[in-house]
Amino acid sequence: MKFIADYLEDEHSFSQLCLDHQISRKTGYKWVERYKAEGPRGLEERSRSRHNQTYVVPFAVRQAIIELRSTGETVPGPKKIQN
Repeated sequence: MKFIADYLEDEHSFSQLCLDHQISRKTGYKWVERYKAEGPRGLEERSRSRHNQTYVVPFAVRQAIIELRSTGETVPGPKKIQN
């Protein structure tokens, strides 16, 4: 909030303002854009977790892989299962 208050006073250059608050200019621009878009609520702490989990294997596929790996004398790896 102090950074935005100083930004709105417009007394120093943006580079000097970021230097005074010990943040990078990239972070400063990010905070200014959030403030312009959302107001003070845009400056609140946000979750850093992923918004989607594209790496998660669907349950049916996971079950099929487990079934394939549990049959036979040797355990097939990803290349053999893919073929």
